Amino acid sequence: MHEDKLTVAHLVSPYLFQTCSWIHTQLTHAHDARAIVLTHALDHPERFPFEPIFHTSRNLSPLRRIRNKLLYLAGRFDPGLYLPVLREQRASLIHAHMGWEGVRALPIARAAALPLVTSFYGRDAGVLPRFPWWRLRFRQLFKQGAAFFVEGPHLGQTLQALGCPAAKIHILHLGIQTKRIPFARRAPGADGSVEILVSASMRSKKGVPAAVGAFAAMASQFPKARLRILGDGPQRMLVEERIRRHRLNSRVTLEGYVSYERHLQALERAHIFLAPSRTSPSGDTEGGAPVSIIEAQAAGLPIISTHHADIPEVVEDGGSGLLSPEFDNDALARNLQWMLEHPQHWPAMGRAGRERVEREFDADLQAKAATVLYRSLI
Repeated sequence: MHEDKLTVAHLVSPYLFQTCSWIHTQLTHAHDARAIVLTHALDHPERFPFEPIFHTSRNLSPLRRIRNKLLYLAGRFDPGLYLPVLREQRASLIHAHMGWEGVRALPIARAAALPLVTSFYGRDAGVLPRFPWWRLRFRQLFKQGAAFFVEGPHLGQTLQALGCPAAKIHILHLGIQTKRIPFARRAPGADGSVEILVSASMRSKKGVPAAVGAFAAMASQFPKARLRILGDGPQRMLVEERIRRHRLNSRVTLEGYVSYERHLQALERAHIFLAPSRTSPSGDTEGGAPVSIIEAQAAGLPIISTHHADIPEVVEDGGSGLLSPEFDNDALARNLQWMLEHPQHWPAMGRAGRERVEREFDADLQAKAATVLYRSLI
């Protein structure tokens, strides 16, 4: 059964929340290794089609479901739910996505005698370590886990500060489907119109209210500029309040969550991509960099963003975009104003971004790199 390929069991729970295209991309581009998914809960499977998915809780009795839920809340999985699948599918390695999933996977990896790889992405490394119980569990994970994947050096340094041995940390960029995103040279419309695009969940770390503020600061100077926002979330009411306060209802469009196809169409239409990420009060961060920034660069959009997490690993400040310090809303507005005043620089910035993505963030290349790391651990 599939003896020609390495079988990697990906632990993803739930499978998958609606903005989690980046994990789906990893699964669908694992051409050099056979990927299977093990999850205790299905969420949006129709949006992220993949086979095979083993829903371990599907056929449990009510009492077993309660026991499984209590174990999960206590930071564990029941190995008995996973071992039959791992053995039947002849898995050679377990890859847990998110730090908390790695912690819960430790008993499974021990029982199956398989190496455990854990990918950290942001909230797992920024929020949970504020709690002593999770710090203790992470120390156990760092000691017993075989390897840890991070999106860039900043997140790697964060794990080291939490006690992870540097030798176990590997930078593996999140890959995107570069060939699916057409590159276009950006220039203002014939009438001088410009569309600035934000594509992000409206959570504190995304800085969407700051994006509205930056647009408001220069709106009177550029009457043909418009702001388009894709996404939704807990800060929606705050964003709407900012739009009303600055009297921008006619120039800012809120579209809520959209399909991936509509997201790609928005990238084609836009001129500038705005992503003012920042550390949230809870400690949540991007971890690496938003995939939306990587996709925007692939499309040829110049980027306005921040020196946050591993965004500087993706956006070259002054090359493919402009970066400002976190929470410096004045600097963010100045960068946006400079970009609008200098459209002659957009094509060069767009080309630099596309070349960087093709070189370092293509999904096929990153999947091959992952397989090399998997094989080194077996």
